[in-house]
Amino acid sequence: MDIFQWIEDLSDELNEAGQYRLVELINRIPNELHENHPERVEAMLPEALAAARALQHPWLEVFFRHWGLQNRMRNLAEGEKALPEAVALLEFAHRDQTQQCPQSVCVTQDIAICYGNVDGPGWVPERLAVSEETLARIEPSRNCYDCISREYALALMDDERAAEAVDYLQRQAQNMRRDGAEPGVAYRETQAAALFRAGRLEQALAELAAIDAEDMLDDDDGDRLSRRTFRALILARMQRIDEAWEALPEYGPLIVPLLYPRWSEAVALIAQARPEHNNWRLGRLLMSMAAHMDQVGAHRRCIELALRHGELALLRNAPWSARRALELARGHLSGLRADLGAAALIDAFAARVDAAAGGEFALPMPAEQVYEHVRGNEGSDPEQDMELLQAAYAQRRDDGALAGLLASAMLACGARAEALAHLWDFVGRHPGSEESPAGQLLEQLLDGDDAGAQVERLAALLQPQRTAFAHWCRAQLAFRHSRWREVGEHVQRLLDAAPDADGARRLWARAAMEERDFAQAVGLYAELAERAEQPGGDDWDLMSAASAAGDWDAVRRAAARLGIELTGSEGPVRETWGWVRVRYERDGESYDCLARRTGPVTAQVATVAPPGRTQHVRDEVVFDAAPLEQAPEDEAERERWLAPFRVVHTLHRADYRSWFVDGAHPGEPAFEALCEAVDALDWSLWVRSGDDYRVRDPASEEEGALAGVFFFLATPPQLAPVEIDRRLHELTAGWEHPLSWQQLAEQAGADVSRHEAVVEAYGL
Repeated sequence: MDIFQWIEDLSDELNEAGQYRLVELINRIPNELHENHPERVEAMLPEALAAARALQHPWLEVFFRHWGLQNRMRNLAEGEKALPEAVALLEFAHRDQTQQCPQSVCVTQDIAICYGNVDGPGWVPERLAVSEETLARIEPSRNCYDCISREYALALMDDERAAEAVDYLQRQAQNMRRDGAEPGVAYRETQAAALFRAGRLEQALAELAAIDAEDMLDDDDGDRLSRRTFRALILARMQRIDEAWEALPEYGPLIVPLLYPRWSEAVALIAQARPEHNNWRLGRLLMSMAAHMDQVGAHRRCIELALRHGELALLRNAPWSARRALELARGHLSGLRADLGAAALIDAFAARVDAAAGGEFALPMPAEQVYEHVRGNEGSDPEQDMELLQAAYAQRRDDGALAGLLASAMLACGARAEALAHLWDFVGRHPGSEESPAGQLLEQLLDGDDAGAQVERLAALLQPQRTAFAHWCRAQLAFRHSRWREVGEHVQRLLDAAPDADGARRLWARAAMEERDFAQAVGLYAELAERAEQPGGDDWDLMSAASAAGDWDAVRRAAARLGIELTGSEGPVRETWGWVRVRYERDGESYDCLARRTGPVTAQVATVAPPGRTQHVRDEVVFDAAPLEQAPEDEAERERWLAPFRVVHTLHRADYRSWFVDGAHPGEPAFEALCEAVDALDWSLWVRSGDDYRVRDPASEEEGALAGVFFFLATPPQLAPVEIDRRLHELTAGWEHPLSWQQLAEQAGADVSRHEAVVEAYGL
């Protein structure tokens, strides 16, 4: 059975059953994976799996678990960390109720990928075997044939058989084309990789260029980013350094761990040729890449990345960083299934580290001057300062400021574990010191995997002598873990010991807002506003809390303090203040809606979402007063710019539903009349097509002869589809060119063939 046909049929069934959110997840999870957004996949996956299990749909569970694994192993490059789930899913996908699921074949690819991530060269025989066994039972026309063939070729490359991989991929591509299929983008890039590994660099570049030129249907942002990274690496190998630097994508969230090996090798080759790029910031970045491979059990990749980082550290005379890289690499030798020369590489690097170490470091100044010397140096390099700080600290182990600065240098170099051990040592020896870097330690602990136990350990250590700070630790931990009511309990104890701790009051107020205890938040912000010397941020936060609570008198009082004039003297605030952007968070991503501002911190959403997506149009919302972005510096851009604000509460949920309407544009007068009529009905219309949208003229059959328009139409929840369908017919009666609203017609039980004919005639 064809995977895509199965998904399409399943989506139709789920839509008919009203499972719109599940259909959205089916489409979005693979898409977000391919667009290099692993955090979004992770955010959506628990909901998707829960829904599949609630429906008792094991095939759908295989689908979601497979894509969850693909995200972990493709984007996040997980090795041993993902292996238990890969094995468990393989067993689940071959039970009686799941073995016929089209996605079950893909699960065998998951195992091959996982072996490759753990130790690609060491697991070559198993990867070849599982790929060969799977290929023997699927036709070349199936998408799986493309995927599994790639896994076989990658195993050949890891076995130093790149020339064989080139020939193999050509044969498999011929098989696909003979059966009416075409190799996809990832397959073509794998062919380029085989050419690269075989030393045929010009041909590899040409293959990447050919993919770009063909504008393939399955190409996406993740694929394009991968090719840009690969192109930079090939150019760097060819010593075309300036071109490589120009081609290399800037590091950012979309450079997922899957891209780390090629990206790091490219930048290392560039940095070796252009020393100005070889600095401590690059070192921290490469060490973080190696540390990720360490955490996910990708043993050989961890060794390779650590040694790559270490070699650059030696080139920039940073022996401390080189030693850390050496220790990390050594720790993964035991995880390799086969050594294949790894130990010899590590030993050779260790010899170079020893040779670069030199003699004992001598302080060039008195230890008590080191803190001010480093702090006063604007161009300070934490790697180069490391030995200076360590030597000074060895003489001044009770100096809290110096201890904190040394920890900051360690953290700047990506040495979090070392910084934590150092901070624990100092705080443990000075639990009552106000100059202790305990706050720095707390900040790091809150970001750790074992935050609960570690923060409680810190609080218990400090409780006898620094009671208020101990309660602050617990309040921060509760806030980080969304235990909102517990935040207030700890802050109240803190305030008993330190009544003037306004920062703690603000934390409590924020927790109250998150818990939707708006009355509590109003009280806290009102107290903060009264304690402030001048009106300011606390008054704005008070207005958000009071608006959410419906305490309009408090809103008006805060507005008056800020010098904001509001119409009316009582009741809800209803202003007309133009447009604003409001931002929502969902599924690990944020998205903005345009809204009409109705007060200092309130608005009514105007953007209409597509059918099947979460709908906010006509919702009345409260937003946080602090803009989420800074205004652009360019004056022209600033004039068009709308500040985005985070939605904190929905005062009224409209629950509108949207429909897709498409067709030839009727002309401005007719369309304006439609918009006015829609508005009079309390519906919302949101045009999504641009001025360049064109449709076919049925009379002449000329493509693009007519201006087109498509839009989302949102209607109240109580309005039946049959009534909406009827009114749309009335509102567009007499138009020369009919519009199509096929989805609405289906829901209304109307004649769908009319809309299908419009789609066909106008090429919609």
